[in-house]
Order: sequence, then C-alpha cells, then structure tokens
Amino acid sequence: MKSFVAIISLALVASSMAVTEQEKEAARQLAGKCMQQTGASEDSVQRLRNGDTSDADSNTRCFVQCFFQGAGFVDADGNVQEEHVIEKMSAEFDRAKAEEVVSRCRNNAGPNACERSFALLQCYIANRAHLV
Repeated sequence: MKSFVAIISLALVASSMAVTEQEKEAARQLAGKCMQQTGASEDSVQRLRNGDTSDADSNTRCFVQCFFQGAGFVDADGNVQEEHVIEKMSAEFDRAKAEEVVSRCRNNAGPNACERSFALLQCYIANRAHLV
C-alpha cells in the first residue's frame, strides 16, 4: 500500500487519494479476512469507511486491530509501529506532517489490542486534515 491513509481510506475512511487497483484489491482481501475473523458486519465496516466510529461494537473494534495489524501499522498488542506508519504516510504526504500526526496519535491507550487500534483510528480520523 502506498500509505497508511490510503489503506484507511480504502477500508475504513472516505478519502480522495489515488490508489492502484492492486492496492484496492489487497485492502479488500484483508478487510474480508478481518471481517470473517472478527465477525464485524458489512454495515459496521461501511460506517468506518465513512468516518463514523460511533456505536462501534467489540467486533468492529477488533476488525480495526486485525486490519491495522495485517497492514503492519500496529503489532499484535495494538501498539503503533511508528516508523512504518511514517514511511507509508510519507510516500503520499510531507514527512514532517506525517511525523506530526503520528506524534499526536502515538498514545493510543486502551485495555486491549482492539481498543488501542480503535483509539488509533479515531485519532487519525480526527487529525487527517493536518496531512494536507
């Protein structure tokens, strides 16, 4: 995938970034695998794609963990893989801006991996405007 934001936009958040068909297909496959593993509904994943994180159940939160871990953005414990995320974001955006957003979102606290990854998603959604 070109960037962290591209992956989020493909499977989680609406965005206007250009990605290849191969990247879209890889994201779709990962999302499908994660939906099967977590039991997240298509409706809840669609809401995430539209940037709506309200009312996300535990399956949906674990979907985010599965997706982010599969993309290499978090580890199995939901901890941000900062350098990897910065590198991916820097392919699309200014590195300093990518570092700023990662810095803002690095403290994705939560009681488990699913909650930490979900907190990370919410932070990136809230801060994505800083990338442009």
